[in-house]
Amino acid sequence: MKVAVYYSNKDIRVEEREIPKIGEKEILLKVRASGICGSDVMEWYRKGKTPLVLGHEVAGDVVEVGKEVKGIKEGDKIVVAHHVPCNTCHFCLRGHHTVCETLRKTNFYPGGFSEFIRVPEINVDRGIFKFERTSYEEASFTEPLACVIRAHRLLSTSPYDSVFVIGCGIAGLLHIRFLRAIGISKIFATDIIENRVESAKKAGADFAFRTDEDAIELIRSNNRGRLADKVLLCTGSPSAIKMAFDCVERGGKILFFATPEPELQIPLPVNRMFWRTEISFVSSYGGSPFDYSTALQLIENGRIEVKSLITHRIPLSEAEYGFRLVSEGKECLKVILLPHPPD
Repeated sequence: MKVAVYYSNKDIRVEEREIPKIGEKEILLKVRASGICGSDVMEWYRKGKTPLVLGHEVAGDVVEVGKEVKGIKEGDKIVVAHHVPCNTCHFCLRGHHTVCETLRKTNFYPGGFSEFIRVPEINVDRGIFKFERTSYEEASFTEPLACVIRAHRLLSTSPYDSVFVIGCGIAGLLHIRFLRAIGISKIFATDIIENRVESAKKAGADFAFRTDEDAIELIRSNNRGRLADKVLLCTGSPSAIKMAFDCVERGGKILFFATPEPELQIPLPVNRMFWRTEISFVSSYGGSPFDYSTALQLIENGRIEVKSLITHRIPLSEAEYGFRLVSEGKECLKVILLPHPPD
């Protein structure tokens, strides 16, 4: 089978490997669609770990089933979670499944940017989600949407909130789509790139503008004189973080969703942020099995439309081009690799 092996953002090599053999409690998945995530192009995060077969936003067909696997058969269309929790540790029992040590150690093999993947027993047990009424490409959005849903569970986002999304790449746009689906009253969004501002408007933002505009004035003038109840940082830039500090209302929350550079240090205006304001900071990572299930249901039922967010569909043989698009971040929203041509 063919796999796209990551050496760097500019060095993706399509290589031949044996199709993985599965055990009695495992399955083999034929990968039909695999999205390139922003985390896939974080070179600093991959340093010292390459070469790797990346890819975790996958959907495909079950083509082989271990004889002890129950409830899954050949031909099933599924989404697979690459990381799954133990469900029994201190963190899982407190609802923090995505900081579970088991979740951080689990994965399928060799990675989603390949023609086939072996799904280990633990992933089969708690990381398989069947679908029928949507396409493989749309189903591949399950993982990133699950991350969004988890973030809003931690934020306790309410329809009465006004929300400001900073950064309108694919993560920001999924946040906007989710916020619109749950009936948020006011959605503001900003980005430095004009076409992303336009994409935010199409995704459902009530007010979308470039970051060089006066965000404080724009939000207040369209929100009864108030700032945003929830501010979502979908970019890790220092200027965006400062904007979040400036635009959150008393009693509000700031979500750190995007991954910043590892050495980034931000001056924190402690007096203004914490004294008499009751502002909270929330971080979120990944999605739990519950979030995956909810995300796939929202996609299948048409509550959240994702197909229009796909800007590029690329064969696995051109994976390097896909990585270039995502790492540059100017010409694309969502890039999907197609390891197998559509039937």
